[in-house]
Amino acid sequence: MPRQIRSTELQLRRLRVVSAVLLVTFGLVVAIITFWPGPPSPDGQRALREFLLQAYTRGLPRWITFNRIEAGANVLMFMPIGFFGALALARARWLVVPTAVCASAAIETVQAVRIPGRVGTPNDVIANSLGALLGYLLAVMVIAIIRSRGRQRPAADNPLPRDALAVES
Repeated sequence: MPRQIRSTELQLRRLRVVSAVLLVTFGLVVAIITFWPGPPSPDGQRALREFLLQAYTRGLPRWITFNRIEAGANVLMFMPIGFFGALALARARWLVVPTAVCASAAIETVQAVRIPGRVGTPNDVIANSLGALLGYLLAVMVIAIIRSRGRQRPAADNPLPRDALAVES
């Protein structure tokens, strides 16, 4: 196996280990956030609504709403799951997004049925799924970049044939 390929595979192996640790960490954070009894901080929600009202008077576009910010937060919350999941699972990478969709549906069901003051919605499942998909796609791009850099060889490692250096007269 060429030296550069071994180096690339070693980089990917290290990345998988770090990503697995971060995936578990983010998974725990998401579980704490989503299964916490009661709704998210009413004071924080009130403060965001007040901020938006003031920002509208200063020119913030009206399409930026509380609900859109909440949906964006759901997308962002699941992006690390898709990203680190895709980096951690080399052979089963394709399972990351369907697993995230199922996990999100389970979270929203538990919130709707078992946690007083929490509301589980299909829109949250869609936003979480989109976040996992975006994270997955970003991870696939990172892997492709690492592999393409591994295939590129410096000039010293891959000299041109002698006749390629000859200049035609």
